[in-house]
Amino acid sequence: MLRAATSLERSDEAFARPRETACRSASMEQTDDWLRAIDRQWLIWIFVAVGIAARAARFLLRFPLWEDECFLVSNLIDRGFGELLQPLNYHQVAPVGFLGVELGIVKLLGFNEWSLRLFPFICGIASVLLFPRLAGRLVGGTAQLIAVATFCASYPGIRYAAEAKPYGVDLCVALVLLSLAVEWWHSGRTGWFVSLIVATPLALALSYPALFVVSGLSVFIALVLHGERRRGWALWLTANLVLLASFVILLKAAAKGQSEAELGWMQDYWRDHLPSLLNPWQLVSWLVTTHTGDLLAIPLGGERGASVVSFLLVSVGIASLVRGRRYGVVALCLASPLFNLAAACMGRFPYGGHVKFSQYLAPAICLLIGAGGAAILATGRGQALVRRRQLAVGLTVLGLIPLGTMARDFILPYKSPTDARYRDFARWFWPSQQFGGETACLYTDLGLEFAPGTFHHLGWSAMYLCNERIYSPRHRRGQPVDWDRISSAWPLHCVEYRAQVYRYDEAACQAWLDRMNVQYRLVSRDVYPSPVFDQRGSNLLCADSLVIYKFVPRR
Repeated sequence: MLRAATSLERSDEAFARPRETACRSASMEQTDDWLRAIDRQWLIWIFVAVGIAARAARFLLRFPLWEDECFLVSNLIDRGFGELLQPLNYHQVAPVGFLGVELGIVKLLGFNEWSLRLFPFICGIASVLLFPRLAGRLVGGTAQLIAVATFCASYPGIRYAAEAKPYGVDLCVALVLLSLAVEWWHSGRTGWFVSLIVATPLALALSYPALFVVSGLSVFIALVLHGERRRGWALWLTANLVLLASFVILLKAAAKGQSEAELGWMQDYWRDHLPSLLNPWQLVSWLVTTHTGDLLAIPLGGERGASVVSFLLVSVGIASLVRGRRYGVVALCLASPLFNLAAACMGRFPYGGHVKFSQYLAPAICLLIGAGGAAILATGRGQALVRRRQLAVGLTVLGLIPLGTMARDFILPYKSPTDARYRDFARWFWPSQQFGGETACLYTDLGLEFAPGTFHHLGWSAMYLCNERIYSPRHRRGQPVDWDRISSAWPLHCVEYRAQVYRYDEAACQAWLDRMNVQYRLVSRDVYPSPVFDQRGSNLLCADSLVIYKFVPRR
């Protein structure tokens, strides 16, 4: 009984102590005698600078919008803030807070690649600056250096800091919430706890995975408060009530429309990333595949076991922290994904499948990789010089990721050749049309769609709409078609985007032409092929087209 009580007391201490005595494992401490603190700090800030440079380079190069971005941001073209509560086109689901910030920036700075990516970029830079302090609070020493290097060099972190999607925001929101909780744990000051409570509603509005993060922090705080005074438990209860109220309000007021419209479609899209509890062996296989795949593709990795190195480092990191009785750090890192896994079992959110869905886990993954790397170095039998060389090799490999990313981005400043071709065509077509006549888009100006689904389901029409708004001078200014100006010297050009994959209603198109024929005479009909290739530009996916109808008045 005495031994059991002593073990329980040590467990409680691992949650309650400040960082200097409770947040560093013995294996990490053993590494500090062969790498000076000043050297670690210099290396940390070098990686921070490189991480910022890689993110800034990708943002400033102004990649053309690719289809996944266009699916989402095309919903910002003509909507007001209230309309963001309605279901989105192109089967999109996004937090209403994120959509609101994006729309606010668009209305302030205009609709273009830079304005659409500005908010994720700010979040990406803020994340790089915030993470070193969090890592220092939780692991310290060489583990902190490896964790920061991994975080700054991570390719997904670089990529999603320059994409108009909420995944980079998910990472930043999770990092802010973790930082607030850790600062409270470290200092014991109530102000940090109150800040966490106040930040919860905003976090849920900006990021869906923030629900997993805050729920995980609730479990962690309960473990920390074990045996504490009534005041701490009162704050914990308040935090949970705020979490529950925020979730219910956002679900009813903001996310309900998206969920009702898209949940079935999303569940079919996520079906390989939603576990089944009916077959235990299949579940075990799924867990192994998921945790060696895209879920842990940080700093690099991928499906079919390409993330096995990250998985092994994370596993070693967990083992080393448990062995050192650093249960608080383990709880911080593992509670959130457990809630994510529970949501996946209910079919509400994927677990794994693509690294974009696990960006909110990036801080925890990098912390565990740092702890695992430090533990491996600490168990080596070599001299201090050998350990420094081993660490130097690892850091060099990590440093090549952002440097290689920047080199690739400068050489090929686009995600796929199709993205570049669509934008290059729009850059030529729309400005040139303003000098040869009045140009009207059948969908955006006339409200006509002869192939139902073209502008609502997944397709490259979203890219057409976004490039039209960015590069058409009249659409960018928000001006209507000047019907009074149309003459034989200033003809009307009607632009129609035709998607190959949707059934085209020829009768509806002919009916429109007959109506136009009353007042206008059709002079010509030109077709511009808009082929879509895969990311490598080698395989044709579909052959869409632009049809240009030229009309002149009959009188």
